[in-house]
Amino acid sequence: MDLKKSTKNLKILYVEDSMMMRKVTHKLLSSYFDYIDVAKNGKEAIELYKNFYEKNDFFYDIVITDLEMPIMDGEELSKLVLKFNFEQEIIVLSGIEDFKKLINLINIGIKKFISKPIQNEQLADVISDVYQNIRIKQFQEKEKLEVKEYNKILKQREKEHQKALKEKTKQLEEFSLALNNSDIVVKTDINGLITYVNDHFCNISGYAREELVGQKVSIVNGGRKTKSFFKKLWNSINNKRIYKALFENKSKNGSFYYVESTINPIVDTDGNITEFIAVSHDMTQLMNSLEDLNKSKKIKEDFFINISHEMKTPLNSILGFSSLLKKRLANDEKSLLMISTIYSTGVDLNRLVESILDMRKIQEKSLEMIEVAFNPHDELDKCINKYMKSSYDKKQKYEVFIDSKIPNSLLGDPFRVMQVIGIFIENAIKFTQEEGAVQISVIYDNNKEFLICEVIDNGIGIAKQNQKKIFNMQQLDSKMSRSHEGAGLSLSIANNIIKIMKGNISLKSIPTKGSIFKLGFPLKK
Repeated sequence: MDLKKSTKNLKILYVEDSMMMRKVTHKLLSSYFDYIDVAKNGKEAIELYKNFYEKNDFFYDIVITDLEMPIMDGEELSKLVLKFNFEQEIIVLSGIEDFKKLINLINIGIKKFISKPIQNEQLADVISDVYQNIRIKQFQEKEKLEVKEYNKILKQREKEHQKALKEKTKQLEEFSLALNNSDIVVKTDINGLITYVNDHFCNISGYAREELVGQKVSIVNGGRKTKSFFKKLWNSINNKRIYKALFENKSKNGSFYYVESTINPIVDTDGNITEFIAVSHDMTQLMNSLEDLNKSKKIKEDFFINISHEMKTPLNSILGFSSLLKKRLANDEKSLLMISTIYSTGVDLNRLVESILDMRKIQEKSLEMIEVAFNPHDELDKCINKYMKSSYDKKQKYEVFIDSKIPNSLLGDPFRVMQVIGIFIENAIKFTQEEGAVQISVIYDNNKEFLICEVIDNGIGIAKQNQKKIFNMQQLDSKMSRSHEGAGLSLSIANNIIKIMKGNISLKSIPTKGSIFKLGFPLKK
């Protein structure tokens, strides 16, 4: 990919108080972007940002700002920009080693930094990463518009079809004339032998009228409908019910075409069926467009999953080397803080990649449970202890009760069971304030053969109307999405895993008071 060619059309806001640095950096940025607005400080930048949106009805693609500036620094500017557009891509330039400021920026959602003096290679890497984020958002927006347009077409089609059908049933002559001029029409006797076809039927099927009349209507059957489908069709129309369906038919030259057909039984004055009439719309172009759309969607999904897989190798290296550096720099507080931030961010990103891969498996229904015998006491100890430090760091009261009567051997998938329990423990710690309380209890129901885990916190709680949303990858509000990143995807994965296991989740919660999640896993002794 030619990065400089790809980024030319992006709109940039560049903020820098130093005139010398502005000239040098502007020259570097000009090789990537054709459109660059420049501000001397944060206050001037925020005015430019508002004016740009009011004039164009869209935001800058990227905001690039210096961290240390008079009047309004890069941190305050970033906060204000994110209030206007929480999805804004922001790159922060900094020549200082104020790790507290950098951590504050990370906490408000800034993920891209460039150190001064700016190196061409680092600049290219950061711009490439940001461009990929913008590109993915564009793909998602385009897909939404395509689906919306497709739904609009289908609704319009349905509306037109129903209107035409209603009008044509008023009088037999008008009905026959309108159908022959606009739709595909075929009539059969009660045995399915063709008695009449109009010109449109001949044109789309490729058969002459003489080749069709007297033949079974199955002459154009594409062969992709099951016997049970046709049994249901004949049962419906023989019972004087209208039948409507999408058919994939085969023309004389072997090509396939799609029609949306409405089949009506025609009855005589005694109420006996004398023939059937099928009125059809040609849906070939629409179905081909839908097939192309699905292929495009599959390519995008595969691309995203492949990127996730590719991220695993560098992530493992980042986590491994960060862990080693933490040990070597144990006596250097500043360096240790920076390495710890890198490590924890790497862990979060690694967890996100794993979650994406799990969600993909869930969507493809390929997530399998590996059933083995395992010791729940050992697995629970490892799982619960894993999150103890996170709770203690927030000075929370971390209470654990594991019933000693739980059998020493259960049958199930220990990895997935502990993954789900871990998600809810982590969630409770995350949404409980400092010096709050998190309680975990695990018992075993011998009668139902269920392992039951309760995770209780006295955190922010969840309003009744929002309780179903948290299991469907929905953030409850934009404020929460910034202060508690990751809420939504992990709970959705946990919910789906429990469904696959045929377990259950219940939730009781009161806003500002806390939540109780009760998890049930069917695990035989």
